[in-house]
Amino acid sequence: MKYSQEELNQILLSKPLNEFYFAILENREKPLTNEEFEKIISRDDNVYNGVSKEEVDDISNLLQEDEMLKNYSKDIMKIFYSFARIRELAIITMINDDVYNIGNIEFVDLKTKKIINYDNFENYYNDKNARIRFFTPKEEPSIKQNTVLVDVDDESFIYAYEKAHINQKESEDLTSSFLTEVKEKTNTLKKINRNE
Repeated sequence: MKYSQEELNQILLSKPLNEFYFAILENREKPLTNEEFEKIISRDDNVYNGVSKEEVDDISNLLQEDEMLKNYSKDIMKIFYSFARIRELAIITMINDDVYNIGNIEFVDLKTKKIINYDNFENYYNDKNARIRFFTPKEEPSIKQNTVLVDVDDESFIYAYEKAHINQKESEDLTSSFLTEVKEKTNTLKKINRNE
């Protein structure tokens, strides 16, 4: 790994809120690895070509009940997921040239995911109702190590953003637009800071 978790924490803690973005990520249609497949089926909030998680679970249950298909149900579902446009909401930022998903505590693999919607975090939150904060596994049992996450006072903006965008019909790949915009913004911020 390029950075230790401690280095990542320091980088993230030093970032202002306007360097974080709400984004809808969509997987690129390609066969999934076993690891990706396991991660997808363990999540509760994915959308598959506009089909809800519950409907996908119903399909999976029907396959498992069929005597001829039940031995192949996992393989069939893996194929289904590979060609579905699986979407998720993420809070992302840039770490040098890489996109980092702060909620999942991992870098976004742009070979397997694309950004189809993004919006500056500051359009929903400011320093009065949100902060980038250090958490421990004791405070946040879902994390395995000390890490930095976004801490917000009111989560309704997150749910409203997800509801508004996760089912959008358009699936245009905005990844390069995002990278260009954020890198230009970073350069502008550096120039401003140098001039002060």
